[in-house]
Amino acid sequence: MLRRIYAGWLSLVAVLIVVQLYLAGYAVFAFNGLKSFDAHLVLGDVIGIAILISLGLAFAARVPRRMLTFNGVLLVLMIIQFLLAHTPWQVISALHIVNGVAIMGVSGFMTGQAWMLARGGEKMSA
Repeated sequence: MLRRIYAGWLSLVAVLIVVQLYLAGYAVFAFNGLKSFDAHLVLGDVIGIAILISLGLAFAARVPRRMLTFNGVLLVLMIIQFLLAHTPWQVISALHIVNGVAIMGVSGFMTGQAWMLARGGEKMSA
């Protein structure tokens, strides 16, 4: 039961990340003068909190150690994402996008693996 909740939570995180990418694109291409990065900033904080919660759910669901490691990696990537968004150097801040793609990839992989575990499979693929 907890593994299904964990998988569902990771699915929600993955959806939030897709919405986050949309909000970034909207902010970049909004030519009407709106200050539209606010929603992107707020959702980024929500995603960070959701990833912290997913780490707690991973322990509660007793997922394999490799899955816990991926949770830790995702948390570290989110911390890096926050730091990249607030650096004064554009050449470094530009890596915010690359890191966001890595976050999306790890999140998608974890979601698939979590659903496999929830359905009774114990083996994680590489």
